[in-house]
Amino acid sequence: MEISFPGSVIEIELEKVNKRNCFKRMFVALKPCVDGFLAGCRPYLGVDSSALTGRYSRQLASATSIDGHNWLYYVAYGIFETETEDNWKWFMLQLQKAIGCPPGLVIHTDACKGLETAVGAVFPQAEYRECMRHLYGNFIKYYQGDVFTEHLYPAARAYTEGLFKWHMNKIYEYAPDALLYLDDYHKRLWYRSGFSEASKCDYLTNNVSESFNAQIRHLKGLLLHELVDGLREMIMEKRYLRRKIGRDMPDGILPAVMKELHVISNNLKVVKVARSDDDFAEVTLLDQWNNSKRHHVDLVHHSCSCRQWQVTGKPCKHALAWILSNRGMEIADFINEYYSVAKFRAAYEARVPPMPDRADWPQVDLGFQVCPPQLGRAPGRPRVQRIRGCLEERATKRKVRCKKCGETGHFAKTCKFAECGEDGKPVPPKKKNNKRKLDDGETGTSSTATNKKKKKTPKKKKTPKKKKVLKAKKKAESAPPSKVVRSLKDLFGVL
Repeated sequence: MEISFPGSVIEIELEKVNKRNCFKRMFVALKPCVDGFLAGCRPYLGVDSSALTGRYSRQLASATSIDGHNWLYYVAYGIFETETEDNWKWFMLQLQKAIGCPPGLVIHTDACKGLETAVGAVFPQAEYRECMRHLYGNFIKYYQGDVFTEHLYPAARAYTEGLFKWHMNKIYEYAPDALLYLDDYHKRLWYRSGFSEASKCDYLTNNVSESFNAQIRHLKGLLLHELVDGLREMIMEKRYLRRKIGRDMPDGILPAVMKELHVISNNLKVVKVARSDDDFAEVTLLDQWNNSKRHHVDLVHHSCSCRQWQVTGKPCKHALAWILSNRGMEIADFINEYYSVAKFRAAYEARVPPMPDRADWPQVDLGFQVCPPQLGRAPGRPRVQRIRGCLEERATKRKVRCKKCGETGHFAKTCKFAECGEDGKPVPPKKKNNKRKLDDGETGTSSTATNKKKKKTPKKKKTPKKKKVLKAKKKAESAPPSKVVRSLKDLFGVL
């Protein structure tokens, strides 16, 4: 690959195992992908990993972006054993070597082990976002109710800090400890009011990484060299297809972006447009609840007091109302260049050259033999599909309940709470009587005992019989949680 793609960042690291050089981890960033990302894509990266299901159980890490069409753009990928801080830091260092640190860079991740520390150490200047979908999935495990459903996601979607604080105050009035939980366990950016205006991307979720994991689902069971070759082929075909689409597009703004803005402009509920100057005005619109709201629009600096125009790079409803009320103005003149056809063509301008068959690859003498990674078999049947979360489709909603303590998540066999008797003391476990029954001559029993019928030994059953649980149970008292005097007041100054 280094011969076919000069200038690409391809790193293969080995480790010594019993005097053998075994494969440890790998990083691939093709030069056409890196150049296209820097030339035509927004500075946004979604980082995530997916477990491989083949012979070598490893993790496939990926760094993906989006183009002006909001289509998935491949930047780099890597293969390592497990999600550890060392592996993620090595991956981020190779990524920094490939793309540098472009201005306004945003890195969006899920709750991956060790990734939070690695991103902060390698990209300290980047804006670090957290996936709202994973945050909400963890949040509802501890806090449930209509208040959280009605205000948490609207708080994350709010572009202005005032509206964000209003929703968070509603949650604070109902459950003050909910803000402490968010403060302690979710310290990264998950709300739009804190997003920078340089990336022109307002994504709350890391769906670009999930899209990549869905696309390479059929490649996860291949061997490592087949997996890398399959990813190269997929990237080559995608880039050719989109390069062909870019050639057929007319110059200007992408047609899909213009169509989206035209649909929004046709459904505007304009109440009043008060002009302050040629490029400044106050625009009053009706929202979806028929409440009138007023915002001021600045056409010179492409800004609106609702902040949606600054964060996304596309005119908001208020800006569209002001632009369309002026004769001679075009919507395309007020859209950021990231959504232009020229940027789209620049992202896919360089092609990925084809490679010959493996039998025709040049032979390179390294002086040693590279051995495959050691196989580590996990107990049980190998899992092909990952465990789905509670918010996903086709999720497993069956919960296991313990017959001793009544809690969910474990069986009675693995319960850590001791069974209590009537006096409140724990009942000792029953001992199995494994003594063999002896004959009359050996035991010296009377003839009357021999006349008794022998009891038949009950057949063993797979599952034990249900035990009667005594009403008087003594619940184990847990230590009270430590109180932490902390809130989101330090972050936002008002709450």
